[in-house]
Amino acid sequence: MGLPTKNLDDRTFQDIVDEAKKRIAASCPEWTDHNVSDPGITLVELFAWMTEMILYRLNQVPEKNYIKFMELLGLKLRAPESARTEATFYLSSPQPQRIVIPKHTELATVRTETRPSVVFSTDRDREIQPPLLAALLTREMPGQAKGKPVYREHNLQHLGVTGYEFSAFGVRPRVGDALYFGFENDLSHHVLGLELTCLTAIGMGIDPGNPPWQWEGWLGEEGERRWLPAVVEKDSTGGMNQSGMVLLRLSQLAQRELQKRRAFWVRCRVVGTDVAGPNYEASPKIRNVVANSWGGSVPATHASVIREEVLGRSDGSPGQVFFVEHTPLLRRAEGETVEVQAPGSEEWEAWHEVPDFADSGPFDRHFTCDSATGEVRFGPALRQRDGSVQAYGAIPARGARIRFSTYRYGGGVAGNVQAQTLTVPKTSIPYIDRVTNHADAVGGIDPETIEMAQMRAPQLLRTRSRAVTAEDYEALARLADSRVQRARCVQPTSSAAGKGLAGGQVYVLLVPKVNRPARYIAPEQLRLDEDMRQIVGRYLDDYRLLTVRLDIREPAYIWVAVEMALVSGHNADPERVRRDVERQLYRFLNPIVGGQDGKGWPFGRDLYPSDVYSCLQAVRGFEFIETLHLFQVRSSGERTEVSGRLDVPAHGLIASAEHRVEVR
Repeated sequence: MGLPTKNLDDRTFQDIVDEAKKRIAASCPEWTDHNVSDPGITLVELFAWMTEMILYRLNQVPEKNYIKFMELLGLKLRAPESARTEATFYLSSPQPQRIVIPKHTELATVRTETRPSVVFSTDRDREIQPPLLAALLTREMPGQAKGKPVYREHNLQHLGVTGYEFSAFGVRPRVGDALYFGFENDLSHHVLGLELTCLTAIGMGIDPGNPPWQWEGWLGEEGERRWLPAVVEKDSTGGMNQSGMVLLRLSQLAQRELQKRRAFWVRCRVVGTDVAGPNYEASPKIRNVVANSWGGSVPATHASVIREEVLGRSDGSPGQVFFVEHTPLLRRAEGETVEVQAPGSEEWEAWHEVPDFADSGPFDRHFTCDSATGEVRFGPALRQRDGSVQAYGAIPARGARIRFSTYRYGGGVAGNVQAQTLTVPKTSIPYIDRVTNHADAVGGIDPETIEMAQMRAPQLLRTRSRAVTAEDYEALARLADSRVQRARCVQPTSSAAGKGLAGGQVYVLLVPKVNRPARYIAPEQLRLDEDMRQIVGRYLDDYRLLTVRLDIREPAYIWVAVEMALVSGHNADPERVRRDVERQLYRFLNPIVGGQDGKGWPFGRDLYPSDVYSCLQAVRGFEFIETLHLFQVRSSGERTEVSGRLDVPAHGLIASAEHRVEVR
């Protein structure tokens, strides 16, 4: 509860009218009719109403003083944050040359009568390269558990030769058998098409619509061997039982040496029947392989790009102010700055943006930019005590032209569009047939309001110019970037070290904001963006003590899946009960809105089966729970059943994997 405040003048309309009536007898004794029907009383009430409006404005002075104090502290309204997604561009046909999708290529949603189009722009160049197949390997897993896999390399020159064929897997495929494709060039984020010439109906015993395989790409070694799944967009081979094409959408790839061949590897691995359909009775036979690129994916941001917008000419005076045409501006990236062209010169000189002019000298080419209003301001000149004038920042020469090299505007929750909606290319690129986004755009946040800024002003005062306690780091991390939903500072102790943390550092764990946090949250939505990590790191670096070493990372998410069987009530709809139970599980076992208080699962808090039972007490419509099983799901897809308590480390959070609820 805040401190009680009083109005500067608490008189109401009726108080003013009553006070005026009391003065009538002294000022005008002959005026005796004080009823509301009297014209004089009507005028009194009119002026009382006008006076009340003045008092209302007067009582707003303390709030204005509070806002001015916030401005004196240097607190500014936060700019909007842009939603981000990955846009996939598809070629009309494979090309023999490289196709470049330039940075800032724009795409948008379809415009309707009620909704304007939402424009996104790509964040970097994407070069779509023709694949260069350099190696083709097969791996056969041993029949005995202690044996070693057998690798066989196939001569690429024999592909397509009459009478040549090879087995994609072992004679009788086992789980782990794999077919490897090695490429000379990096095909990261490419749409790869593999045209396979196969013998008809040789790989028997499988479901052609659900073949028992997993396509993967090698990412590299980051403490562990990592194969990332590739998305199969099309498979017309029927599980390699007929000639056709497999269209793959690849993620990031890395080079690896395999059987003395260094390449970028993509593989097709046989998986168990618990993952896909029935296994092969015999290995499919392949005669030829042709690889082509059909497109590429590139990160895109909800933003419109403006290039070389001229702001005006300098009059040579200090403290000049200019405005950009479009607002609000997004956080400036590298190369997005104000440029000045001196009179008589053809070169544009880049100036440097600073938060304020407190540390600027008379020759520093500095400017400030207010993202909310689009105000560009150059340094002022202030008179000192000795009568001299001190310039805080250089002043553009009289007549110099001023422009913004590039800036982006947009952002907000409007950019959190659904998958498959960014389908309108606004920039024409040769050989590009279509574009789409296969995942929802996430991360869009509206500009900060003055009320929200008033709420965080006490936090700014609390941690002013230093970070000492864990609470200081957490408050500053939330102030550093509006995309941070939760922050946790872990300072390792002897007990924390026993739970997986090393001493000698301060760990700041960040949980990003998610569009719809009460639903199932995919692991990629909780992934910490590198730019968020850098922004928070630079911000905290200004406040930390010299002896502190900062490590900003994601929490250790413990993914939990619940499998349970319920018996519904006599008058309850089983399907509704199932939906309500799943909704409650996703909300409770949640790093953002989970836990008993709905503020996110507490860091380091272990999970007990009784927690699941207690959270389901809020669901109506079922009689009792027949069975309940808890599973810990690892990144590899491995599921381990948990009996009793599930331990969560001090830097860990519980998150929901996909639950399975059966209602009888």
